[in-house]
Amino acid sequence: MYNNDTPTTPASEHLPPARTASNHSLRNVDQQQQSHDDHHLAAAAQGSDNGSLRHDHTHTELAGTFVDPITIHELAREEKFREAAAVADEKTGHGGHGHGGEPIPVDELLDDEEIRRRQEAKPLFGKRSAREFGIHLTLWLLLTGFTIALWVLGHDNNGNKKDGYAFWTVCWAFVTLRFIARHVCITKLFWNPLGRVWNATAVNGTKNIPRQILYGALLVVTLGCMLLTALFTNSDESSRGQRVQSWAGVLFILSIGVLSSRNRRAINLQTVAVGIFLQFVFGLLVLKWQTGTDIFQWFSNFINTFLGYSHGGLEFLLGPTAPTSFAVNVLPAIIFFCSFIQVVYYWGGMQYLVQTLGRFMMYMMDTSGAESIVAAASPFVGQVENALLVLPFVEYMTKSELHAIMCCGFATISGSVLAGYVAIVHDARLILTACIMSIPASLVLTKLRFPEEEPSITKGKITVPPTKEKDVNFLHAAGNGAATGAQLVILISATLLALISLYNAANDLVGWCFDMLNIHRPSIIDSTLVHPDWISISFILSYPFCIVAWFLGVSSDQARLAGEVMAQKMVVNEFFAYTTLQGLTSPDKVTGEIRLDKRAFHILAFALCGFANIGSIGIQVSALGAISPNRKKELAQLAVSAMLLGTLATWMTAAVAGTMI
Repeated sequence: MYNNDTPTTPASEHLPPARTASNHSLRNVDQQQQSHDDHHLAAAAQGSDNGSLRHDHTHTELAGTFVDPITIHELAREEKFREAAAVADEKTGHGGHGHGGEPIPVDELLDDEEIRRRQEAKPLFGKRSAREFGIHLTLWLLLTGFTIALWVLGHDNNGNKKDGYAFWTVCWAFVTLRFIARHVCITKLFWNPLGRVWNATAVNGTKNIPRQILYGALLVVTLGCMLLTALFTNSDESSRGQRVQSWAGVLFILSIGVLSSRNRRAINLQTVAVGIFLQFVFGLLVLKWQTGTDIFQWFSNFINTFLGYSHGGLEFLLGPTAPTSFAVNVLPAIIFFCSFIQVVYYWGGMQYLVQTLGRFMMYMMDTSGAESIVAAASPFVGQVENALLVLPFVEYMTKSELHAIMCCGFATISGSVLAGYVAIVHDARLILTACIMSIPASLVLTKLRFPEEEPSITKGKITVPPTKEKDVNFLHAAGNGAATGAQLVILISATLLALISLYNAANDLVGWCFDMLNIHRPSIIDSTLVHPDWISISFILSYPFCIVAWFLGVSSDQARLAGEVMAQKMVVNEFFAYTTLQGLTSPDKVTGEIRLDKRAFHILAFALCGFANIGSIGIQVSALGAISPNRKKELAQLAVSAMLLGTLATWMTAAVAGTMI
């Protein structure tokens, strides 16, 4: 897409003016005729009439943020079309909207020649060269041959299909669809005809129904189905009352989002209803559908085995008698997994996954392109890095979008630390399910708290162009990934060392103050502590948090202990909380007692799976502030709210899962 030898034009014209704390309107856009050479990049923000800072985007900056010049040009042009439409509608009395109060689609504002050119530019067949087609066809035939052999010969001694059969079949189907999409214009062949059928049936059948009523009905039906699932599901881990507790927790968390909303009238019910629906459906597929459970269970076992290969490198360095500790068992797996993820990036798999998932969410949940990309990427790349995918647009995002990208970062984890959590919890299925379910949950809650009230320049647009520096080959990618993993391990180690040390010091100070008054805790959480009866910070916070734990579906006699673990996660971080959780579900070293049952363990595994903690606030504000200095004040204002909403998103994921387990 980019050529490093491409010249750049000095200042230009295609981005809308930068938003600042004092001026958030999009205006003074003087768009000039674009050069015939599509590789000429030009982007500079014009100052607003109150003297906002100039913000120039050079070719190197834009190339490093994965955005091609055509995208920048089209965004500016379509923004101009929208402004022109608003002026025209004001003259005709429509108030900036088309018939029925709906926004005018951009395509309606384009001339017929432009629409025809866009449609004819895409060939139906032969999108790639014959050489590339031949290579892909050969690889697909090899995979298909192995799949057929698996169907015929893949049985154990009892005649049953071997483990991994269903997962491999799903992978083969995915590769087949990807191969077809690579060489055939799916839009012309499939989506356009399907769209015509959809418009003739579903759209025409519901066009007279107000959208708020339509999606309100979807929300009610989804919550009703969730309640029926809680009432009639069969589970050895929970009673019917505990599952209904979890359902009440979903309503409780949604109520918090609505009551804290800045503008309840601006809430988009499509985002809320579809987000809850997607969470519920995915939970059913993984937790209640046997085939889905088998696929994820096999994938979980595969990940555990795959991450175990890191011990081979560790034994080479330290020998077979290496000590068993957090640093030895967890951190090497992070380096290994980072290297693997970088190789997947090199082959384009991660970009394709993020763009496909982001496009799906954009159309289903009616979120902007930037929000959808960030939400889809968050479980894979983590906080801060997710915003780099939309770096040129951060300066021009609405407040709602800024809140959304921060909330998504807090509500999920990253692929690089996935290995660490799996090594502690020993159940990759729980972590993977929590990651995916928290994507729509984060968008639901952020749009309840901070609904969109401003126009977005990425509405209806989604692009994940290639990375800034292309690795030479997969070995280069693996080496770069290992280097990144090593840096991450150092950061995690230093952070844990500092935060846990400070936390223990603060705990002793608080405990000493209460001990001077002869006030002690009624129970202990760790018999190995120097002062096991001293009151701690997490013990104090466990009482308000125990209410949340009960709503998530934890039994009342274990709710306070679960609340203490949740408090540790918010005060310190999720690594520390997961380690505590593992200890509570293992026999006590002194008494042999297991203090949290299996259901509480599963619910807390979902509830802790996110970066939302006090320390992460500084990370997000600093990193995003460096990306967009003009928005740093707004980022600081939104950070605490985004962190709390990110926490609520992980809790809602736990509550939805609690209705099924």
